[in-house]
Amino acid sequence: MKLRLFCALTLFLVASAVSFSVAGGGGNFDKLTDADRKVFQERFTKEIWPLLHRGGKDSCTGCHNGKVVSALKYSGNADKDFPKLLKDGFFIPDDSGSMLTRIMSKNKKQMMPPPGKAERWKDAEVQVLQKFVDDLDKKQKK
Repeated sequence: MKLRLFCALTLFLVASAVSFSVAGGGGNFDKLTDADRKVFQERFTKEIWPLLHRGGKDSCTGCHNGKVVSALKYSGNADKDFPKLLKDGFFIPDDSGSMLTRIMSKNKKQMMPPPGKAERWKDAEVQVLQKFVDDLDKKQKK
């Protein structure tokens, strides 16, 4: 009986650690200087936030506000959300969980927004996010 309890507790702790890491509780992906972070915060607020917030309750920010089970959660405030998204790795190019990858995905199980939930991003909008992610990646690699 004690061995079963020990095994169950161990499994629970391992699963908790893995889910914490996957949900953004792990590493810090923010490698920007304070000056660069300020510049990218301004760009995020001006260029990206309107795309995430368009559509009101059917927008990225309207859905990912804690009501759905997701590692991606928006507070509704661009100044608070950018540092968290950056730290949690949502701007990593070619990462399966990144915003850009999910928005560009053709896989119905991975694509954002999900089919039938909201309008897909237009090519021009995707290009704005792509440029932002590329510029951010270049700065972080310096």
